[in-house]
Amino acid sequence: MAYTAAMPTVNGGAALLRPTAEAAFDAWRAMAQANREQVERLREEGPPRDFWAGRAAQFRPDGGLAAVETPYLLELARPDDRWLDIGAGGGRFGVPLARRVQQLVAVEPSPAMREVLGETTAEANLTNVTVLDVEWPPAQEGVVPRCDVSLTANVLYSIESLREFLEAMEQHTSRLCVAILGNRAPPTPDEPVWTELHGEPLAALPALPAFVAVLGAWGRRYDVRTFPLAPPQPVELDEAVLRCRRFYWVAEGSAKEERLRELLLQHYGQRSGLVALPPRLSYTAAVAWAPPHAASPS
Repeated sequence: MAYTAAMPTVNGGAALLRPTAEAAFDAWRAMAQANREQVERLREEGPPRDFWAGRAAQFRPDGGLAAVETPYLLELARPDDRWLDIGAGGGRFGVPLARRVQQLVAVEPSPAMREVLGETTAEANLTNVTVLDVEWPPAQEGVVPRCDVSLTANVLYSIESLREFLEAMEQHTSRLCVAILGNRAPPTPDEPVWTELHGEPLAALPALPAFVAVLGAWGRRYDVRTFPLAPPQPVELDEAVLRCRRFYWVAEGSAKEERLRELLLQHYGQRSGLVALPPRLSYTAAVAWAPPHAASPS
């Protein structure tokens, strides 16, 4: 009798901890959509034609961003592989992989990123890289070839149609799919500062915890390899504002930028006068799974 009485509570918990695939994808969409709508309402400057213009060089293999996942990706790579890099950026992962595999197909819709990617592949004397100006999922069949392994690194956070994205990823993959995500989305601001600055709670993007929940609900068998990240070093206040401005969507010289300056100093200022910003990410992870039509992950 006691077991029967407890069942409603157990089942209620199961609805949260064991969602259907439809519910999990819907929850992801809702989070990404809420973030987009909040940003569109609060941002002080309109969206640029190419979001990555001016910052694409950071995504070179030597651009300064940590690429702690690269050794693990190279473990997965085979000499006769064809890899598909969706959202290849400036080649931070693609260039090392292209040195290891037979061919790399890089999908990158940003003109600024494609320019940097062209530079990095030329500097590395790589002739086995094909760069495609394609939005994902591809609008037409046959534009993107089928590959052995597909990779998407730090792309999924804002994707509202995640199921369509992943289904296309699996359809173009014969052996293994790999997604790299952080414990939270890299552009996520600090919630207390956000709330004080904008006067409302942050609608945060989904990230790694939500992604593995989606894969589990979708019935995929997956492996997760995590990588800790070092915290950033303290910086001058002007540098802290420069780094944070785009995460809080404030315009240079605006009243909100001045308020952001005050809040960063208030929350993270040190006696030295420097500002110790919290890490954007505590750790990152590579999540690997085999599409249903493939053999078990290897």
